[in-house]
Amino acid sequence: MAITLRNYRGSEDLQLQQDFWIQATRPLPWCWKPTASPTLYSKGSQFDPRSRYFAFDGSQLVGYCSFTGQGEFVSLGYPWVLPGYEGEVQERLYNAVYGFAASQEYGGKSFAQRFRQQWTAQISFFTRHGFVVQRCDPIYALDLRAVEKPRAARTSDLARSAEFSWEDFRTLSEHRYPPEQLSMWRQYFETVDFDFAVKVSREEMCVAYLGLTIRIDTGFAEIVAAALEPVALEALRPALIVACAELQSRKATHLGTKLLPLSGSDAMLEEFGFKKVTEEVLMSKTI
Repeated sequence: MAITLRNYRGSEDLQLQQDFWIQATRPLPWCWKPTASPTLYSKGSQFDPRSRYFAFDGSQLVGYCSFTGQGEFVSLGYPWVLPGYEGEVQERLYNAVYGFAASQEYGGKSFAQRFRQQWTAQISFFTRHGFVVQRCDPIYALDLRAVEKPRAARTSDLARSAEFSWEDFRTLSEHRYPPEQLSMWRQYFETVDFDFAVKVSREEMCVAYLGLTIRIDTGFAEIVAAALEPVALEALRPALIVACAELQSRKATHLGTKLLPLSGSDAMLEEFGFKKVTEEVLMSKTI
């Protein structure tokens, strides 16, 4: 049966896309939890149904490709397909989505996407289509199954919350980073589906703050947001203790993170048991 393509029709397609992405990426190592970026983009003024296409073999969904954009910047998705549909179906999806994003009508000029180092098929596909590696950042992970529950710090110094607080993160970060960096973080964190946050205080002042996500189907958790007072590096340890205990209770198996933005934090992560497991590969293309 011939493969047919159609573009986005309504909000129900957002769930269709997320379910397919979860299925397609489940076997890939160190894959993150899906974000709210497609949903937020679909509600924006720049959204166009031609930004996402779905491929069907009869009535079966076998692939999709999409992008989200802001101005001339486009986060271009990989054309995910079921096994056996690689090749022509992927090219058709990519050409439909990228073709519209790069058209004069839409106006995309700068394209980017991130992968993990081991995702060779995805990296090779984007390389063949003119993308180059812009940056590689190491990812470290802790095997939570091997972590014994240590004695926690004083509970009065620690707080775990179900919601991520931008204000706590901003307060700890604003005197060390330029406003444009904070603005980029805020926009990104708005797309993240945080599962919980950990706050460490000293004399009623926040000195460490972590925002975490968990991908339930694979057990991979991540520290997505981290802010620390330079003079309170030791506060990272109780924050990690609380985070690990919570993750273990939720059946997470690994905790991943980039190097935290504070001198000495890498040594503490290593002492805690984190090991480098992969790299985040940022690929880009400009036209």
